[in-house]
Amino acid sequence: MTSSIAHTLVPTLAPSLASLQPWVDAGVFGVAELHATEVITRSDPQPTPLLHLGAALAVWAPLHGHVCIDLGQASLMAYAETANSHDSHDSDDPDAEATAPSAFETLVWPSTEQWTQALQASNVVRVVSAVDPEPMLDAHPLVLNGLKLYTQRQWVDECIVATSLRARCGGTSAGALSVGAEDLLGRLLPATELNPATHEHDPNTQHQAARMALSSTLGVIVGGPGTGKTHTIARLLAAMLVNASDRGIPLRIALAAPTGKAATRLREAIIAASGATEGGKALLPAEIADHLSRLPTTTVHRLLGPRGPNGTRFVHDATNPLPHDVVVIDETSMVSLPLMARLLEAVRSDATLLLVGDPDQLESIEVGSVLANVVDAARLVESPLHRHVVRLNRPRRQQAGSPIAPLTDAIRDNKPDDVVALLRAGANDAVTGLPLLTFVEHRDPNSATVLAAVRAAVSAPCAASLAAALDNRATDALHELTGVRVLCAHKRGPFGAETWNRTIEQWMLGHAASTRFYPGRALLITRNDPRTQLANGDTGVVVAQPDGTRAAFRIGDEVRLFAPAQLDSVETAFAMTIHKSQGSEYDTVVVVLPPETSPLIGRELLYTAVTRTTCRLIVVGTTEALRKAVQTPGSRITGLTSALASAHP
Repeated sequence: MTSSIAHTLVPTLAPSLASLQPWVDAGVFGVAELHATEVITRSDPQPTPLLHLGAALAVWAPLHGHVCIDLGQASLMAYAETANSHDSHDSDDPDAEATAPSAFETLVWPSTEQWTQALQASNVVRVVSAVDPEPMLDAHPLVLNGLKLYTQRQWVDECIVATSLRARCGGTSAGALSVGAEDLLGRLLPATELNPATHEHDPNTQHQAARMALSSTLGVIVGGPGTGKTHTIARLLAAMLVNASDRGIPLRIALAAPTGKAATRLREAIIAASGATEGGKALLPAEIADHLSRLPTTTVHRLLGPRGPNGTRFVHDATNPLPHDVVVIDETSMVSLPLMARLLEAVRSDATLLLVGDPDQLESIEVGSVLANVVDAARLVESPLHRHVVRLNRPRRQQAGSPIAPLTDAIRDNKPDDVVALLRAGANDAVTGLPLLTFVEHRDPNSATVLAAVRAAVSAPCAASLAAALDNRATDALHELTGVRVLCAHKRGPFGAETWNRTIEQWMLGHAASTRFYPGRALLITRNDPRTQLANGDTGVVVAQPDGTRAAFRIGDEVRLFAPAQLDSVETAFAMTIHKSQGSEYDTVVVVLPPETSPLIGRELLYTAVTRTTCRLIVVGTTEALRKAVQTPGSRITGLTSALASAHP
């Protein structure tokens, strides 16, 4: 993250910041935090060491994904992140992360009472007790709310999100559906459905989600992979389109996701749902199915229209809102707090906003955990969001009897014994006898047992993709690569994606790669590129052509070819980090767990990795690592849940 870049430089302390030297020596603060602290505290005529420490931590927090610093947990937060920065993804020593910097143990942290008193006395700190209904940037660069200390920018964004979501809970839709739309909704998403386990008709949560979305300007539909979130959205949109058509009014729909890869998957799912049949007959009227299949999908940034090089200012905002009547955001767990604030500013107050995603996945790699905060707040009956969040629980994508669903349930529900038992028991396909769930229980990723298991899983898809790439069959090469992916918590080191990429290259080619763009190389774009329209997270493959190699990527409905020189930021992607796999699915997933001592290990990380598979899962690691992952939930510090939880702001 940003802080890791800053910490590669050797910080030079200004004399006024000498009190922060122990935190610099312990690896907590880098250049970014120190420079910002000097600027923030400059207007205080008598800045104290406690103000300096608070300001530095308020800047430090968003660099590590937190919205603010909790003064009561500051030492624990800093310790976890400092250990993380020494983790073995920057080293080939698997035990490098086991030893925390000894300098950290000598740090003397102030009491919260002393700290809050010092902050309250400073003229650069604004003290508040609740969310600002109309947040504004003023002369106070820091904001203190109880024990939570924010930079002003993070506080304003949190207030915008909290205020906007609460206001939307009071908004209502245009009214009752037309007769035709009501009939279609009843057929597409009936109020009850047969439970195959009990053979009784249960309430259909997909129907409940649609009803919720139709009655308000805010709908939040969450659930794990395969629970029918996109299926519900597609059929809900169909009913909305019929309703608009019957009333003779246009309905402008926007479909977006945080990444290009997630946007592409959303489009594919909408197209598939629009062509659904039952008994050989199309479920949707032809004109509605055609309308849905032609709806474009885009990234949230592109929807808002980025203005300027840093991508934080947009064409559409509160003064120039989006023209759409319905805005659907998929994979909302990946949307950061600042981006959500800009989105909420840009969506018309009378438009319907549908947020869709899985709150149990990894949160945004940037700041905040908005979707998880929303879902947590909605659990409370007194929260205005209580009736605006519907969770879909019934697995629908994986075949009956798939072992993946109970495994993900056990991970999410913090049941480490069940997770270990399910993996050790394994599971095979009832028809083919092929393994669906395999646990390679080993501590050494270089062991013959581990290498044999991973090679058996990746060889056939990689060989098929290579053959297609050599034969200039780009579409086939791309398709074959969706057959398998190795997912790692770490980027470097023996447990890391870079190591596994080199190993798989050696297996596939029979030798180490002699050139970067060899036919069959799996590619991952790591930065948005408006010139090529490739987005961060897009995956491709190198194919051979008569005049040289080209990189093939699927953009929308077409496969496009690029010269290697056109690609600025690209990595090999036979293996990738779990973070970068978000929004993707593969037939077979191999999860390489780091040791239990790794600070990267956690419940959301394991859950995200496991839920990338549509069929077969192989987990490599130890039971200790599994237990540690299941029992270690994420802990992003924000104030959004409490701001959304109460009946009154």
